Amino acid sequence: MMKINLLLTGCALAAAFGAGWSLQGIRWEVDIAARDKQSNELRRAQQQSIIAQQSFTFQRLNQIAADAYQRSLSIKADSDEKQIIYRTIVKRDPVGRQCVPDAVSGRLLDDAHRLRARVMHSVAPDANAARRGAATAGCRLTYAQAVYWIEPLLAALEQANSQLDAIRTAQADRK
Repeated sequence: MMKINLLLTGCALAAAFGAGWSLQGIRWEVDIAARDKQSNELRRAQQQSIIAQQSFTFQRLNQIAADAYQRSLSIKADSDEKQIIYRTIVKRDPVGRQCVPDAVSGRLLDDAHRLRARVMHSVAPDANAARRGAATAGCRLTYAQAVYWIEPLLAALEQANSQLDAIRTAQADRK
């Protein structure tokens, strides 16, 4: 009988030890799951913060680009109005038909070809050679034509400066 009691006690102890070990394993799994859940929530919060920041940045950059585009349209419209006024004035003035000295018009033409060649790489360097030869026979540029160039050039410079300001603003906002 004693052996049976001893055997039953041993079995009970083994069962209790097994149940305790099983409960401890379950507790460890619950702790691990809680830590994983907390880690996932922290990661999710960080991701949401990054997404919100990127969304704000994109929205701000889009706003800056839209403002720059609106300024560009305004500059173009003002320039078009001024060109109409200048053309009306120049048509009435007989000085507008006089030729600009060849040294000045030649330099302007060469500068225009140089700038165009820098921007348009696909154009061969001597693509405009035929036009240059034809222009030398007569008057290259009249004072009226020079006046017609001034406003579009100023408008292009103002648009470029406006775009550069928008880029600077966007870079400042990103920092």
